[in-house]
Amino acid sequence: WRCCSLPRTCLLAAHMCLWWGPSRTAESSSRTGSAGAGLLFTNMAMSANKEALSGTVGEMVFPGLHIKARAKHPAYPERFPVIDELVPWSTPAPGYSPVDYVNSNVLANSCDVKVEGWADSAVPSRELIEQRRSYELEKNGLSMQYDAQGRPLNPAGRTGLCNRGTLGKWGPNHAADPIVTRRNIDKKGQPLEVVVIKRKDTGEWAIPGGMVDSGELVSQTLRREFAEEAGNVPTHERAKFDAMAAELFSEENGKEVYRGYVDDPRNTDNAWMETVAMRFHCPDELGRMLMLNAGDDACEVQWLE
Repeated sequence: WRCCSLPRTCLLAAHMCLWWGPSRTAESSSRTGSAGAGLLFTNMAMSANKEALSGTVGEMVFPGLHIKARAKHPAYPERFPVIDELVPWSTPAPGYSPVDYVNSNVLANSCDVKVEGWADSAVPSRELIEQRRSYELEKNGLSMQYDAQGRPLNPAGRTGLCNRGTLGKWGPNHAADPIVTRRNIDKKGQPLEVVVIKRKDTGEWAIPGGMVDSGELVSQTLRREFAEEAGNVPTHERAKFDAMAAELFSEENGKEVYRGYVDDPRNTDNAWMETVAMRFHCPDELGRMLMLNAGDDACEVQWLE
């Protein structure tokens, strides 16, 4: 979660949702969700720029995209510098020498080391990667491309770092981001508000969200992550919160607003974040009743106007 100007971009994302219909340690870094409201809105806006697409991986060069993926990450060694012109894989870069890095926590939690390991094997399985699928490639009618070592190539291009970094999966690492909104009927003008959390690991404001577990439906992830990060309620209030969450995250109340690549500082040449962002709007009564209490990876949670 690396949000730089959350208040403005968060509101933009929420308003776009209204237009379209009724978002630590190496292990925690790899298990938390995508980059939050700012990057979600950036990706939502740029995904509409179809003219920038071509038929091969690495040609998806949008203005402003693939910036965070070449930036510093506190758990990563310094990346090999990649200028804008050399981001696409189709552009020859004979001197390109990405830094090879995979965090020890990822290796320690490999599925071939631990029975319930959340990370892929150190040797990429093309069959597993193809089964996992890529939101970004599918929506653009593209196929996964691989390097000479059989590692999948980031569809947005070079990042200056190869292998998986702190991400557990080769190729796309899927997250889910719930954008929960309400009209605050107790304020003048009934302004639109969105739920945001302040992360314990970075101190930055973000949309509550997280990684989609193996075999888990996106809808299940959305509800689970919202409950974990905004629903830390006392035991005697748990039943009431769960009932409200069930109403809020009902299938008929959800509206998908973005599905695809996320420009995230954890991304590498061979592993990257993708997300599904869905908007859930609270009816007036539910919006007034919904209790917000920080939990899991959040130190604060609030309705943001």
